[in-house]
Amino acid sequence: MESDRVPDDPGATMYQMWAEHDPAVEQPSLLWHVITKDDNAKSLCGRLLGAPSVSGSDLVQAESFCGPCMTSVRQAMAQPAAG
Repeated sequence: MESDRVPDDPGATMYQMWAEHDPAVEQPSLLWHVITKDDNAKSLCGRLLGAPSVSGSDLVQAESFCGPCMTSVRQAMAQPAAG
């Protein structure tokens, strides 16, 4: 997921996403998390990430985004760029 900042901005930020099967939903569903920049095994919401799910699987009926991860990204993007 790319930030809203323009690409030539030296403070531009890039975030990686991670999909896992959503344990809260009975139907096959993916839940997307945002990976922390300092630890690829952890999401911004604090969840330890397991094995990745294959995006686009025929078995997946729905996809959603982790609310706490998205809130963290919005807060980071609202802060002025350092520099």
